[in-house]
Amino acid sequence: MKKETNVVTDASDNKPLATEYDPALSAKARKVVFEEGFLGALHKPGGNPQLHPHLREQHLAFTGGQVLTRFPPEPNGYLHIGHCKAIFVNFGYAAHYGGKCYLRFDDTNPEKEEGRYFDSIIEVVHWLGFEPWRITYSSDYFDKLYDLAEELIKRDKAYVCHCSQEQIKADRGEKVSSPKACVHRSRPVDESLEEFRKMKDGYYRPKEAFLRMKQDLSDGNPQMWDLPAYRVLDAPHHCTGSKWKIYPTYDFTHCLVDSFENISHSLCTTEFIASRQSYEWLCDALEVYKPRQSEYGRLNIQGTISSKRKILQLVEEKYVSGWDDPRLYTAIALRRRGIPPEAILNFVSTLGVSTATSNIQITRFEQSVRQYLEGTAPRLLMVLRPLKVTIENIPADYVLMVEKPLHPKVPGLGTSLVPFTRTIYIDADDFRLEDSKDYFRLAPGKTVGLFQAPHPITCTSYIKDPSTGQVTEVMCRLEDRDARKPKAFIQWVAEHAPSGSPVRVDETRLFHPLFKSDNPLAVVPDFRADINPNSMEVIRGAMIEVGFWSLARESMAKAMEESCARIGKLKSPAVTAEQLVGKECVRFQGLRVAYFALDKDSRVTALDQPSTTNDRTQGDYIVLNRVVSLKEDAGKGV
Repeated sequence: MKKETNVVTDASDNKPLATEYDPALSAKARKVVFEEGFLGALHKPGGNPQLHPHLREQHLAFTGGQVLTRFPPEPNGYLHIGHCKAIFVNFGYAAHYGGKCYLRFDDTNPEKEEGRYFDSIIEVVHWLGFEPWRITYSSDYFDKLYDLAEELIKRDKAYVCHCSQEQIKADRGEKVSSPKACVHRSRPVDESLEEFRKMKDGYYRPKEAFLRMKQDLSDGNPQMWDLPAYRVLDAPHHCTGSKWKIYPTYDFTHCLVDSFENISHSLCTTEFIASRQSYEWLCDALEVYKPRQSEYGRLNIQGTISSKRKILQLVEEKYVSGWDDPRLYTAIALRRRGIPPEAILNFVSTLGVSTATSNIQITRFEQSVRQYLEGTAPRLLMVLRPLKVTIENIPADYVLMVEKPLHPKVPGLGTSLVPFTRTIYIDADDFRLEDSKDYFRLAPGKTVGLFQAPHPITCTSYIKDPSTGQVTEVMCRLEDRDARKPKAFIQWVAEHAPSGSPVRVDETRLFHPLFKSDNPLAVVPDFRADINPNSMEVIRGAMIEVGFWSLARESMAKAMEESCARIGKLKSPAVTAEQLVGKECVRFQGLRVAYFALDKDSRVTALDQPSTTNDRTQGDYIVLNRVVSLKEDAGKGV
């Protein structure tokens, strides 16, 4: 066997790609987000007005003048990309000013809450790179909330109502008339107190009694029209079991728990602007510390949906495989698709934070991800639809081992060693029977370069399948060193069993938008009519260079090392290092194809039993997800 070794640079890879991610510029952008605009204009700790001076003094005594924020998700579904912005804003703002951020579960609706949602939310927060100061639950304060509810009744600022939901809606005017008082609004304090205790003791069934706040029916804000504070629910709670028969509402709980936890900045999205008035009213009615609620615009990605109820429909009706289907924009779906957490944070920070809602096109999000990966993802030779090429003028046993950089601009990513042999594979799209002036890839009689290979090749003939007419093999000649530099270079992988080349991919999943329009919620009769039936394309039999094996092992080992080091610094970690490291950590650019990541459906023995061999093990099954495509190349012939 003739064997040579050659080192080839990536000079031929001249495709214009996205502007690379720059860590320094990213850090500067995040600094601007927190110091200028909406967040930069927020009050200093202690600067939020209080009903009594001692409330401010007690607050500052607890916080020491530090920023205290909280991220308060409801554990009734999986987080989506809009929550990623909220995590960035709350955790990032506190960290920037040397403060702390709670992860607080708003667990006041046991009928819809599940343990898997709690676990996933904790994992997502840590996956994005943040560490909660404390993980708390609204249910931690159920006793204290109940006591304050009784206190509110005693101050004649709450009453028990027995109206039906229809009557309550009618009394509120149903958005067509002014509200009117409930018939129970004027009942004596002692009577409401007795009725509330009967609610607590399980005397009433759900919807038979409510505790309502006695607010201001003359106010123009519907959030001041006697909102419910407590309702009867016949459901066990994940933390408190069957202790409670009544549960506080969001409008009663949220501001008071913010107060209990001495939140300096209660940051939420603009749909809660109207709630700020009732938030402040309740704190003042009970004469407790009053945090300042400030509202910023939420993040929406056009052509996607974030409604938990609607995503559940997609899952249950089998339009998607689950909440982590890579076509969705839940955090776990983005992670599975292979999008790095740093890319998500970089995207959010570049948008800035203001009171305006951010309605962003999918293409802009993907461009941001592409920019991040351009400077961080190793590059491997890859062909999606292999077409066999036989180089006739080299011996059958010829092997040239080519050492190639994994990234032309990032030497620290290292190199890979790939064989160049008589039999190689190119992408079927890179060969055409009929040549033209604007076509620069391979055709009969035409010469092209092979990326990072020493010499170009020229097509001399080809073989067709007589039954289909499809070209099944191309015969080529390897040109010598003095050949003129070709106008185009194409990717390739070689057949070489001793080195395990090529690596055959069982499934390559290419994802396209799940919906056909930018606003699926506006489609009649409903959003399901807008589903794109071709949102996922599965290609079987793609090939990648043998450097994949070492890259996969090293990527997983590095991710685990970093995760263990990070978890090791935590006093009481809520996640394990293994939870933050998945197969999606194996990501790369298929050279001039797209960015890919290993899917969780893959079975790769080499990742579980590290070795230096490059062979597949029986039972291995490789599944790749396309993370994002590459930027269009205006100079590449069609």
